[in-house]
Amino acid sequence: MAKILKASFVVLTFQAAWVSGQQEEGRDQQQVRQSPQSLTVWEGQTSVLNCTYDNSAFDYFPWYQQFPGEGPALLIAIRSVSNKKKDGRFTVFFSERDKQLSLHITDSQPGDSATYICAASAQCSPGT
Repeated sequence: MAKILKASFVVLTFQAAWVSGQQEEGRDQQQVRQSPQSLTVWEGQTSVLNCTYDNSAFDYFPWYQQFPGEGPALLIAIRSVSNKKKDGRFTVFFSERDKQLSLHITDSQPGDSATYICAASAQCSPGT
């Protein structure tokens, strides 16, 4: 009797958004970088998406999830005063020292296949 094994995998596409701010003349500065550009994992595994940023003034870091044909939807966000935020299967780890954050998706499912967008912004006080 033959056994049939069924394996599923999840394809996660990852891209970054960045806040446009003052840029040096003649030089385009990318404020947020991500890796990897795309990720394929087996169903049930943990997916890890990394994001680094340049601007020390950034203090709010939202992650968005976007499915084909839809707009991005806020998935989870973290402020620089925290080093970890968890919401269900999604956890963000933040390191202000390294200017880096990562999104961990535990127990990845086929329904997680989407584009994930890392963004960064700075809160400005009135008058600044």
